[in-house]
Amino acid sequence: MIPKVRFFVSKYVNLFYHLAVLFSEYFSDEESLGFLNNSAYRQKYEHMKTEKLHQLFESLQKYSFYAWDFAGKSLFDINTLDSVAEVLKSTSQEVAEIWCEIYSEAVDYYEHIWTQTKPGLEKYAQKFETEWNSVAASVLSRMSIIARRPWKRENINVHFVDCLYGASAWIDDIALAPFPETDVEKKLLAHELAHTLVPDYFLKTKLKQIDLDLSLSHTIVDLIAYFSIKEHVADPERRGIKPSPNYYEQVDKLYPVLEDCYKQPEMCQSFDRILRQIKIMLTEHPSSERTI
Repeated sequence: MIPKVRFFVSKYVNLFYHLAVLFSEYFSDEESLGFLNNSAYRQKYEHMKTEKLHQLFESLQKYSFYAWDFAGKSLFDINTLDSVAEVLKSTSQEVAEIWCEIYSEAVDYYEHIWTQTKPGLEKYAQKFETEWNSVAASVLSRMSIIARRPWKRENINVHFVDCLYGASAWIDDIALAPFPETDVEKKLLAHELAHTLVPDYFLKTKLKQIDLDLSLSHTIVDLIAYFSIKEHVADPERRGIKPSPNYYEQVDKLYPVLEDCYKQPEMCQSFDRILRQIKIMLTEHPSSERTI
């Protein structure tokens, strides 16, 4: 089974990321320095960062810096499980109400942006969906074979978001910036799909178990994506498609391991075996130079 990749253009999803990019300082470093790091967009709409919105984002911080930690720290004076339920419901309701205030404050200002953005985003989404559907079965099947991981989801939703700097993946959803070159967009989407197939919680646990550096996780994911998509792009060697040694940790040493899984999948009997081969490669060739 492979999942159906579904594409969406949503005003309110775009509004959320519009706010997240403008107020990226209130998000984690991983997010603010990553897919929210669209400095040109932030500068263009700096005037929309009203004092009221600043106050609302500040008020969120007392509940949670991240999306989930209120579920623990709000329980400091709780003694019974029934009380836990009451406090969590109350706290989550307060967080939701603040977000509703944020949207209410921002939506009128955002309306003219969306009026200009929506037609182009919908046109792009329609064109890219046609391109993607022609290769989707091959890409997703090969990805599963290379990683030795089954797909567990029937659907994955891809939301096109105009203001993002790159993309971001969760379990069932991907937020994806429109990129003018279709082949680069295919690779970008493949990378995020690989994250859903081999999620961080799974991959980093495996890396810890065999004492491999956690920074290798992003490299492994990108190589899985690359070998899944390379037959469906015009130039698989070009920048933006082939993993760069300047960006991906130890990619020169991991490349031949994943290349073997691509060329001879029967040799890679499990994901654990792939990681063991990576361990051997890094141990036997700690300082080897290889241009990929």
